[in-house]
Amino acid sequence: MTQKNYDYSIIFHLGQQEGIVMPVALMIMLLLTALGLGALSNSSLDLLTMRSHKMGKEAFYAAEGGIVFAKKELNGILATTSVPTSAQLTAINAPSVPGFNFDFFSIVATGSPTTVTLTSGPYASLNSISTPYTITVQASGINTDSGTVRLTQILQDQQIPLFQFGVYYNDDLEIFPGATMTFNGRVHSNADIYLGGKAIFDSAISSAGAIFRCRKDIPSNCASAQIRAPSDDLLDLTYDHTDSDWVNRAYNDWKGLVRDVAHGVQELSLPVETGDLLDLIKRGDTIDPVSSSESQALRKVRLYWQADLRILDGIAYNRNGTQLTLPPGAVSTASFFDYRENKPVNVRQIDCNILGDIELDNGILYVSDTQDNPGILKALRLVNCATLGPADGLTVASDTPIYVKGNYNTNNKKGAALVGDTITFLSNNWDDDNAINASSPFSNRVATPTTVNAALVTGDTITSVGVYNGGLENLPRFLENWSGVNFVLRGSIINLWESQQAIGAWNYGSPIYQAPNRVWSYDADFDDPANLPPGTPRVRTLAQAQWARQ
Repeated sequence: MTQKNYDYSIIFHLGQQEGIVMPVALMIMLLLTALGLGALSNSSLDLLTMRSHKMGKEAFYAAEGGIVFAKKELNGILATTSVPTSAQLTAINAPSVPGFNFDFFSIVATGSPTTVTLTSGPYASLNSISTPYTITVQASGINTDSGTVRLTQILQDQQIPLFQFGVYYNDDLEIFPGATMTFNGRVHSNADIYLGGKAIFDSAISSAGAIFRCRKDIPSNCASAQIRAPSDDLLDLTYDHTDSDWVNRAYNDWKGLVRDVAHGVQELSLPVETGDLLDLIKRGDTIDPVSSSESQALRKVRLYWQADLRILDGIAYNRNGTQLTLPPGAVSTASFFDYRENKPVNVRQIDCNILGDIELDNGILYVSDTQDNPGILKALRLVNCATLGPADGLTVASDTPIYVKGNYNTNNKKGAALVGDTITFLSNNWDDDNAINASSPFSNRVATPTTVNAALVTGDTITSVGVYNGGLENLPRFLENWSGVNFVLRGSIINLWESQQAIGAWNYGSPIYQAPNRVWSYDADFDDPANLPPGTPRVRTLAQAQWARQ
């Protein structure tokens, strides 16, 4: 047997190393365990932080949704109510948002109406009666670890005089003049705008719908209107809402002067309780306001109730319903033929020279005649109105068509408005004897230069495919050969409804009319509220003033 020899010194040395390694390994394991526990703790904390952030973010969005809902509901009330009551505001309940409760939800008027000149926003420089409203919303998640967010937003209810717009349409605005026309004053439509032809715009254009450069009735007929940029350059509108980069291109070219719904433009509502803008000119239900069953809000809107003088089927009344005797010749009757309507017209004729300012302390006159024969149109005609009697201006309203003969409000010009189903202008040279019937020669109806200083509130017919309503350029109607003759119009052009009585389709040329040289402009005197016509309606919009997170 062979004896094996071992080096015990080596074994002893190895034993010493193992004695040192074991404690070190244990220390490393403890350190790694501590690090692992720390990482797990940090991971749990991160998860809690992320969850808290997520819940806070969700609560923020819920509260923000409550603000948007409250604004929408407030807008709905303001669209039909001049001054909302506290009860109306309190009745607005918070929306339902799954997973969240609204601990607090309120809408309150937080100040009195004040007249201000707007200094910012899309309607800067216009005058407004502004009332602040404060919306406060607090949203909390239904889980115990959910977030809670409280938001406050202050809005300004801005009521802007309608006649501070050069052009305002409640429905589609169409502008395609055949001859060059320059428009100054702000242009706004609550619907779409179709513009082109030889139109030139010198001020802001806004549409709560879309802006197109093609005709509504003939979509293939496109043309580039010109719009003045802040640089004072006239730029061609060679693209429109259908362009994929419409928002940026329009902003880059016109710096916010050309905007539509894609830029966030909202409707400018006219507060009418029923939602029917024709209520402005409709006849009231009684002569005596005391016995009227109409609401106070509706009576506040109707010019019938506001008028100091009402002439109803030829009988004159004051605002209280008391019958009046007017000066002889102030009110008379006449007849002629309207070639667009293709029917005779029997007019109740008001002579401004004779009427003067009798019973017109507030400067509002209302005239109405009952339509009792479909073959004959009853209407109002104003004559000898170069000088208006009331010291503070005159607003004439009627639920019938209005005809104006000769110069209007040209002597000692005042704030004036014409508000009717439709408005037709007859020149200084108009003679009823030249318009007796449908066969009267068109060559006998030759216009001479005529000037009108007034805001117009009227209606039109509706364009359909292949049928043009004549556009803005033909909203004021004509019945003469105006070729080469100036028709000067200074004021504001407002279209609020579809005509109910004078509903003849637009047609051009003999025997109806030849277009004048349209020398039309916004009357800058309306920039001063003191110069606005009596009873000027106001449109309103809600503007964001400030908001805060608490």
